Amino acid sequence: MEQKHGKAEPLLSHEPRHEEPTSSRKSSWKEWLGRKWQLLLYTVLLLLSSVGNTVYFKRMTTAMPNYGWYLTQLSTFIYVPFFAVLAGTNIWRQADRDLVRKFGFMGIFDGLSGTFMVLGGVHTSGTLQVMLGQAVIPLTLLLSALLLGKRYHALQYVGAGTIVLGIVVAKAGSSGPDIEDENLPVFNALFCLALLPSALSTVFKEIAFRGFDGDLDANVLQFWVAAFQVVTNFLAVPVYTLKMLGPQQMPLSHMASTAREGTKCLFLMEDQVVTQCGQPGEKPCDHCGNAYVSVFLYLAFNLALNIFSILVIKHGSAALSFLVSTLRMPLSALAFSSTFIMGAEAVSPGLGDFFSLAIILAGLCSYRFGARQIKRQLRMEAESAEGEAMMSPSPRNSWASPSSSPLASPRGSTSGEGERSRWQFMPILTAGSVGNTVQPQFLLVHAPRAKARSAEQVRSGLIRRLGAASPLHSPRLRNLSPQGSSHPGAGHTDIPDFSLTGLPP
Repeated sequence: MEQKHGKAEPLLSHEPRHEEPTSSRKSSWKEWLGRKWQLLLYTVLLLLSSVGNTVYFKRMTTAMPNYGWYLTQLSTFIYVPFFAVLAGTNIWRQADRDLVRKFGFMGIFDGLSGTFMVLGGVHTSGTLQVMLGQAVIPLTLLLSALLLGKRYHALQYVGAGTIVLGIVVAKAGSSGPDIEDENLPVFNALFCLALLPSALSTVFKEIAFRGFDGDLDANVLQFWVAAFQVVTNFLAVPVYTLKMLGPQQMPLSHMASTAREGTKCLFLMEDQVVTQCGQPGEKPCDHCGNAYVSVFLYLAFNLALNIFSILVIKHGSAALSFLVSTLRMPLSALAFSSTFIMGAEAVSPGLGDFFSLAIILAGLCSYRFGARQIKRQLRMEAESAEGEAMMSPSPRNSWASPSSSPLASPRGSTSGEGERSRWQFMPILTAGSVGNTVQPQFLLVHAPRAKARSAEQVRSGLIRRLGAASPLHSPRLRNLSPQGSSHPGAGHTDIPDFSLTGLPP
């Protein structure tokens, strides 16, 4: 043994240790993969469903171009019974007049967005849809700054401006006879118009429940929003009678017959529009032979997109879901150019398309990075000014969305005990064609109040941690255990009953 600084050192201290880091890295990699495999799976499935949702939205409107109102109602109405089953009797218990009014505003915004998106998507190419959809980011930024007075980082403004520049370049570069026939200016404008109510819905969802101090059931909210979307779609029927739609214009008296024809096209695969169609200045011809494939795959991808978005946020973070929404743009553009996916409808992107995609991606990266910077800056300011953590979503559940500024968290709210209540962003599903927007949807609500555990729950938890069986399993007290509990020697092993009810006084 050698002495160094008065302490004994082992004689083999010079022995090389290069194998330990390698094995530890391997074990740490395996441990990380073991912990994160579900998140990786959900992220990949979210990306695939996101691209599939975008691609088959276009294929759906191409297969049934004359039934926009029918498709809008179909893609929205299927969510009403879905959420009704999930919400159960809470639909009526938690629906007071003030809440229903707020649900109605959300349904109106989302319903108008879906109406204009399906109508404009008929004559807007898939690649251009992907790029135009990014305009919801600068729109939400502008509305949040004007209506909510929110602060943004300089990089966010630069990113939003870059996105707008990329969209302008994309529209200016959409030339050529085939592209011009597919991208009609009126319908491109209608598709862009759909983003305005979508941005308004995002901003409204951030402030709608600031005065509501109860626990909000997400399924109740989504049921009422979907129901109001269906009503809004009915009230939006006059939009289809506008003369500027040209051949796509539809008299109000023909709406009922159009719904019947759409049902025959989808379920009976019978073409309804077969004459005086397909030529310039005429309606598109029906392609009802395999329309059901595109429609039902779109509905499946739309539902999967909603489910995997929530799973990614639950197991990872909302920032990861926004990263996936960013990656969706270039992958969707590649999918629209693939003959394997689009078949004869595939359109090869030109140099201008790649240039526009690069500009928009640069704007998205700048916006996301700026959002992280402003969040860090505001958190530091709050900690130095108040000496406590800000009442905003935790780092695990925060994201770089237009509505993610920590200033969005309401101040001054108090709980029943006089303390400030905690706020959180709750992910929600998007019914209908609103799911084709690029941003995941969130709602700013009170975090659920922590509920005190009963004495029975505390005792049962302590017994589980100790690894002991319930005292009622002892031979002297077994006759006091509730009926149906397991007894030794019964021929099978059940989970021990940790309940302490029935003990003698």
